[in-house]
Amino acid sequence: MYKRILVTLDQSELAEQALPHAVAIAKHMDAVVELLSVVPVLDDELVQAVGSAFDWEAQKQVAADYLNGIQARVEAEGVRCTVAVRQGDVADEIIRYCGEVGRTLVVMSTHGRSGLGRWVYGSVADRVLRYGDVPVLLVRAEEEG
Repeated sequence: MYKRILVTLDQSELAEQALPHAVAIAKHMDAVVELLSVVPVLDDELVQAVGSAFDWEAQKQVAADYLNGIQARVEAEGVRCTVAVRQGDVADEIIRYCGEVGRTLVVMSTHGRSGLGRWVYGSVADRVLRYGDVPVLLVRAEEEG
């Protein structure tokens, strides 16, 4: 049914809690796991605050290096895996990526936030679920302890 399983990662252990689910589904369906990280754009105030000291290319390289490490772990489990890094609004880029690659299942963590934290930080999963046109499996990740 699914030939591609997209896992969105933000370099956090919470986001990585979606990986075992994606790998299990990929094994069962002989699908490719696609790892995506989006380097978020900064709003105008933050751009002015960090000025020219912020190096977008360096941030993209850090994300790529991180994903390459995850890719090695996934492939060690016998699952084909690809890596992509984008820059922009996180939810918009996830939705755009899905539109470009075609039919896919998105597996992502909700980061386990509730209340105000969910309002401020949980909007990426909400937006992908509401505005994307692909199936989404949300994994509620929880912080240990």
